[in-house]
Amino acid sequence: MAGPLAHLRSATIDDVGGILAIIEPLEDEGVLVRRSRERLEMEIERFVVAEHDDVIIGCAALYAFPKEKVGELAALAVHPDFRREGYGEALMHEIEQRARKLRLIRLFVLTTRTSGWFIERGFAESDPSRLPSRKRDLYNWQRRSLVYEKRLA
Repeated sequence: MAGPLAHLRSATIDDVGGILAIIEPLEDEGVLVRRSRERLEMEIERFVVAEHDDVIIGCAALYAFPKEKVGELAALAVHPDFRREGYGEALMHEIEQRARKLRLIRLFVLTTRTSGWFIERGFAESDPSRLPSRKRDLYNWQRRSLVYEKRLA
């Protein structure tokens, strides 16, 4: 029997098109902040993908702020056909593991629509003032994103 059909791995430049296919519908809905192909290519090492039968079905990114020992879980998205199968949670756990390896002690997420999902997974509502200064300076008040954070043990 062959290995499992689905697995997580670090994203490569060849995955940019697949990641865009997952995140663009959510960007169009205003759920995710828009990322250009060029930005995605420059930041590809921050991304993890979930792959099913050689097709990208989900992604997430870690933006580390080492000085503050904080990381941002960003661009967490799963294809609608696979949403209730645990891939989002698996991607979140992978980002948490990567954050711990970088000795980060806190993970935060900005969200406009999926607060409940993050609360169910140990995140608590926070405030934009707790964001790392570089992120706080870029915070988009018009978007009215809620900030959630989680301590990493």
